[in-house]
Amino acid sequence: MKQFFIFLLLSLGLCNTSLFAQKKSTKVYIAEVSIPKVLPGPQLKRRNDEITFQAKNKINNLLDLFTTLTSNSLTESERSSVIQNSYLPNQNQIFYNDAVVVEDDIDPKHTTSENTSELAVDRYLRDMDLFYSKADTVSIKFTQIITSPVQDGKEYIYIKVFFTSVFNGRHTQFKIPYQPIHRIAELKAELVEGKWRTYITRLAFLRSGEGLTELSRPIIKNEFGPKKSLDSKPVSFLQDDNTSDSVMVKWDVQWLTIVKSTLEMIPVGSYQRSNSSTKALNSISITLAKDDQKLTFKRLDGTQIGFSQIIVKDPKINDPDIDDLEDINRLSRKYRIKGWGQIAAGLLALGVSYAGYTSLQTSYNDYTAKLSNINSEYAIWQTMTQQSGGGISTPMTFSEYARPGIYAVYGGGVVGSGLIINGIRHLLKAGRLKR
Repeated sequence: MKQFFIFLLLSLGLCNTSLFAQKKSTKVYIAEVSIPKVLPGPQLKRRNDEITFQAKNKINNLLDLFTTLTSNSLTESERSSVIQNSYLPNQNQIFYNDAVVVEDDIDPKHTTSENTSELAVDRYLRDMDLFYSKADTVSIKFTQIITSPVQDGKEYIYIKVFFTSVFNGRHTQFKIPYQPIHRIAELKAELVEGKWRTYITRLAFLRSGEGLTELSRPIIKNEFGPKKSLDSKPVSFLQDDNTSDSVMVKWDVQWLTIVKSTLEMIPVGSYQRSNSSTKALNSISITLAKDDQKLTFKRLDGTQIGFSQIIVKDPKINDPDIDDLEDINRLSRKYRIKGWGQIAAGLLALGVSYAGYTSLQTSYNDYTAKLSNINSEYAIWQTMTQQSGGGISTPMTFSEYARPGIYAVYGGGVVGSGLIINGIRHLLKAGRLKR
């Protein structure tokens, strides 16, 4: 009987171990890329140098605007005129138009893109005028100003400027001191009367990964990919440290395809399954782990960006292209079958464990009863013969008597409970899919 319990425990343990091993397995997909190289001729270099020069000047003009609005030298009408001239067509124009959105850093609690508010440029500048303390000396400065290479976008030419913004003043409503923050300005370049001019189209906090390394923009080779499109459903993942960026992917046992990406550094295209976690030269990779709940993108320079799968309660919202009812019912049936199967196996394990415990307890009761009878007879014999002998025998405790079979009983109870809990979890998943 004891050998049977030990065999049952080992069998159930091996089954659970194989299931956990499957869940924790990782998949690595690799794509070969080509990095576009622009060989600038004399005219292109001259154009880029001029756009870079104009962009730096525009950032200096932005600093001058901030200094003007935070000084005591202007009247209210003059401040209003300065604000309007910053985005209306004129010689002092800084922003592209009044529709430009700025991530607010006037509130000292706003220090990253995760905890800020997006304001129209007019509102942003008027908030600075209202809530930032006025002074006769300069209290705002920009440091570590770095420009990106000029980029030829799909719609227009643009350039990015990275800088650190330092507010030495104070907010009129909050006592929280300002901290130096990293900002990014994106500027559109246009030819105006034969001369290059730049205007700010975006002013925001610097996001993770939005540095100069992203500008390489790797492109997956066209000939690289499966012969036909993947039939699997697209799944969305959010970036771990910046929930405003995401990727949408589809995958099977051989290929993974990025359908959509909000990050330029992660190109759309196909990635092939690899048996090795090492990355070949000029290649990028995608790794799926933790039951496909975690996605990691490895860039050309070896740095990594983590994503987590978006859990949607109603699968119909996640993918409008699937056959909703049929797919949901199929997945629900799969969860129910798996759930009830695990519950049945768990109940069986608990039943066998209980039967084993009962058998051991009965055997122990018989043992203690027999030992008690022997001790009684021994005591009578000593009294009648008046012989001095050893003392009566002390019975073993239950745990001492039941070893090693008791370990199989306890182990079977633990394994059975684990199977029942996993089964209930699968039934709950099936119930959520039905809602």
